[in-house]
Amino acid sequence: MKETVKKLTAPYEAGMLEHFHWLHEHPELSFEEYETSAYIRKTLAELGIPLQEGIHGTSTVGILEGPNPGPTIAFRADIDALPVQEESGVAYSSSVPGVMHACGHDTHVAVLLTFAKLLAEHRELVKGRVKFIFQCAEEKLPGGAKGLCEDGVMDDVDRIYGLHCSSAAPLGEMLTNVGANSACIGVYEIKVRGKGGHGSSPHEAVNPVPVACMLGSAVNQILAEKVSPLEKAVLTVSYIRGGEYPNIIPDEVVLGGNLRTFDNGLTDMVFEQLKKICEGFCSAYGCTCEVKTVVGYPATINTADAMEVINSAITEMGYTHRSTGPKLGGEDFSYYLLKKPGGFFHVGMIDPAHLDEAAPHHNCRFRIDERGLLIALELELAIYLKTVC
Repeated sequence: MKETVKKLTAPYEAGMLEHFHWLHEHPELSFEEYETSAYIRKTLAELGIPLQEGIHGTSTVGILEGPNPGPTIAFRADIDALPVQEESGVAYSSSVPGVMHACGHDTHVAVLLTFAKLLAEHRELVKGRVKFIFQCAEEKLPGGAKGLCEDGVMDDVDRIYGLHCSSAAPLGEMLTNVGANSACIGVYEIKVRGKGGHGSSPHEAVNPVPVACMLGSAVNQILAEKVSPLEKAVLTVSYIRGGEYPNIIPDEVVLGGNLRTFDNGLTDMVFEQLKKICEGFCSAYGCTCEVKTVVGYPATINTADAMEVINSAITEMGYTHRSTGPKLGGEDFSYYLLKKPGGFFHVGMIDPAHLDEAAPHHNCRFRIDERGLLIALELELAIYLKTVC
């Protein structure tokens, strides 16, 4: 398979880099990817790939029918950029002040557009249908994947794959995990309301400050008391605000933070405990409280069969893969995996000679080695062929 894939993909590298350079020069923020979407839709139209109807916002889904029966396999690329002023020094740097593709989503779009072109020009390779999902707003809650799933994009999909460029791995090395890949994210905020007053007469006030301090300590005990030590979870108190002057007791104190876990069901339980603790403490000390919780992206759980295909394709193409273990970052590819089986992995895109100098994702100096795009294209094709054969 290696020789076949390389022979098929090599002629498309130059066009893929043209896509990449244009996309990098024209970044757009989450839910505002109008020019990017127009570029994607124009390219798909030129390839004769129809779009799925009923898709809202700036996401785009192309559907390619093959001449032979088979499953419906989806590939996803996220399309949004970040509010970062670019300092990478590349010749094709962002032309938009304060906005940059600092996470590499432009590489994902360039690769998937090129993969669509390759399959459109080699329809004999397509069994069943291929869905090309160009998803808006991975970087901003509630995320573009959630809306696409609500629009029914996954209803007829049998399996889905996604990749992400990585500045933590060299060219030729992929980061893959079976099972949990990224965490479920939740955020909370607690408003503790008392009765303000003069610092000289605390008995005439209801001071919310010590109550908020006690809550901060109590929140940190939830994981220790209610969650098995074998579970991986982080519950953080990140901020506390209230009061300005030494002789003024404030009416209100606000504190909040975040929860990250690999168990999607654990989030609801922890937040329920959080609310009970807050209500109990505040009632005992004469305060009231308002607790707001938001569950962000679920945990991304790769299915074993999909990851077996991915790892096998990597090996057959002559590349290497290693497991880094799950990370506590978030990724809204998780929504697709709640619907159907699939896999998500990372493609090393840093020159091995300069790996220690690579800027991390979301950094103003983030840049990738362009040779990594061809590797990603090869892998998408190899993964597809191994899935349908």
